[in-house]
Amino acid sequence: MTTTFLVLSDTHDDAFPDPAATPKVDVVLHCGDLTMIGGLSNYKKAVANLTALDAELKLVIAGNHDVSLDPKWWQENLDEDDELDEPAKARELFKAERSNGLHFLDEGTYTFVLADNRRFTIYASPYTPDFNGYAFAYGAGEDRFGNGGENPIPHGIDIVMTHGPPLLPSSYGDCRLDVNRDGMHCGCPMLFEAIRRTKPKLHCFGHLHEGYGIQEIDWRGDGPGGDAEGVLGPVCPVPKPGDGKTVMVNAAIMNHGDEENNKPWILSMDLCHQFS
Repeated sequence: MTTTFLVLSDTHDDAFPDPAATPKVDVVLHCGDLTMIGGLSNYKKAVANLTALDAELKLVIAGNHDVSLDPKWWQENLDEDDELDEPAKARELFKAERSNGLHFLDEGTYTFVLADNRRFTIYASPYTPDFNGYAFAYGAGEDRFGNGGENPIPHGIDIVMTHGPPLLPSSYGDCRLDVNRDGMHCGCPMLFEAIRRTKPKLHCFGHLHEGYGIQEIDWRGDGPGGDAEGVLGPVCPVPKPGDGKTVMVNAAIMNHGDEENNKPWILSMDLCHQFS
């Protein structure tokens, strides 16, 4: 049975799309940077927007700008007028909406089952390469997602949701999902190797706003597939299990300057049923 996903990222306080103008889907995936620099009032606004979306499940990770959702970063960078327990209070805002289908995901692997027993597995991680001392950072050259990492991406995952993008080799065509405002490719090569190793059906992320877009990777030919379409319009099909493809989506919503913000992506995926 086809399951629809609404994918977005980098809503940064005020760039969240109007929930009333977004269509009904089965699952929402938010790839982090809910806020510009944390703050309980900003998390409350993000939680309200997420719960207002018409979906059975809303799955959320943090991003490098969501500094107070990273307890370690918060403890190490606490100012005298900051609340020591802001990370706990922020996380409690998400936990309080669990009955409305909202789940805040720390790094790791999860299985979710929809009301009609459709099931999927998802690997989530808010971590990105260190950038100007922001939260959820890992060092240059660190393989966080490989078999030697703290929480490696396992085989058999349907969806990988990270805040940051992978770095695709030039042999995969003109992929610009990881470019910054200067046109430089800033994705993580180790994350790409983990995606190539595990070949999920969908890898969604944000972080680099200028990289907004979507591309299909056909691993069987070890090269890129065709571009997909679908900005709050046509539903983009995600590959079926075992067909050797991964759809990669940069879903960063916020644009800079006077440009209109981007739209979320709507994707469809065939999921298996879980039988009891």
